[in-house]
Amino acid sequence: MICLKCMNGVALKVRDIERSMEWYNRHFGFEHKCDAEGCRVLAVGNIELALSPHNNQDVPLAEPWEVCCMHTLALEIPEGKFHKLRREFEEKDADIVNIDREDFQSIITSDPDGYSVELYYNKQPNQPVQTIPKGVSK
Repeated sequence: MICLKCMNGVALKVRDIERSMEWYNRHFGFEHKCDAEGCRVLAVGNIELALSPHNNQDVPLAEPWEVCCMHTLALEIPEGKFHKLRREFEEKDADIVNIDREDFQSIITSDPDGYSVELYYNKQPNQPVQTIPKGVSK
């Protein structure tokens, strides 16, 4: 078995690349890195996000029960930045889910195409966070 260090990139199909780029830049600081194979690659730190056009307007993008697709990004951020971003999202976005557990605190919002974006901080830095509740199948 290979021991993975981190997950570097995620690819999302989006209806409007420019709108999505602006959203990920405004909220998380993602910057345009390059264009590659029909997509625009954004990066912040060592995290890459590839946005590609969704050309079939009749097919839903982020409806996990209707189409087989990835529908949630979970991003760990420092506690201080978490509280700042939580206030920012609460002021600007009406549809926010707050989760406060013993081991982590998170908020879940949606990007312009309906993908869930979970931001969390680890309350116990020496322990890994399990954001999927026990008993829920993966």
